[in-house]
Amino acid sequence: MATRVAAATLLPVVLSLLLLPRTDSSSDDYSAFVYAGCSQGRYAASTQYASGVDSVLTSVANSAPYAPYANFTAPSDSSLVGLYQCRSDLPASVCTGCVRSAISRLSSLCSWSAGGAVQLRACFVRYGNDSFLGKQDTAVLFKKCGGTPGDAGGVAMRDSALGALVAAAAPEGGGYRAGGSGAVQAMSQCVGDLDAKACSDCVSAATRQLKAGCGYATAGEVYLGKCYARFWANGSGGFSSSAGRHGFGLVHAIATGFFASLVYVSLVI
Repeated sequence: MATRVAAATLLPVVLSLLLLPRTDSSSDDYSAFVYAGCSQGRYAASTQYASGVDSVLTSVANSAPYAPYANFTAPSDSSLVGLYQCRSDLPASVCTGCVRSAISRLSSLCSWSAGGAVQLRACFVRYGNDSFLGKQDTAVLFKKCGGTPGDAGGVAMRDSALGALVAAAAPEGGGYRAGGSGAVQAMSQCVGDLDAKACSDCVSAATRQLKAGCGYATAGEVYLGKCYARFWANGSGGFSSSAGRHGFGLVHAIATGFFASLVYVSLVI
């Protein structure tokens, strides 16, 4: 009989790293930390739930070299599931390294938590027993605007690039979209448990957040519960160290649903 554990609704802790690398894919540190969340519910060692968590995360690590997305159910408890999502435009070697780094982060940040999630630059890993699989979630978990200040022309190009993400046909097998307009590039990624419409709706919500919240910034990114979107101006340097230190604005929004009632801690190193 499976060990019953309090539902793993993800609450504190969440950490946000201000010093993000450049946004363009050519220079990303793919395993750089973005945020994490851990449930308040806990489980004990040497229980069926502990065994289930180990099984799910082992399956996640073993699958990463072969596919950008997969989900798994614990053999001992059908309510305990885990998934991972890599940026599906990147090589399998990047996905593998990122997922293994994410699992290591979960082990240190969410030790013995009934549910946990971590977002790194190129991948997302989550496990828990709170029935999140296949459910839409557009709660804003992390948002940042940065780069050097731009102008109205840059804003117009940004809006056009983000609009291209929304207009793109639902991608096959991965949920990755890319768009551009003039000097501005944009990309988005959905978690693979969303269907095509839910992915499009999530991307639309993410782009609205960036348009409404980033003003004349020349780079921005927003992470929702089941997708994220980014934009950057070519040659703008994305999120430089100076932008992080001098506060081009880390913006948080706390919403119901995934990661409800979060407490954010920002780190500057």
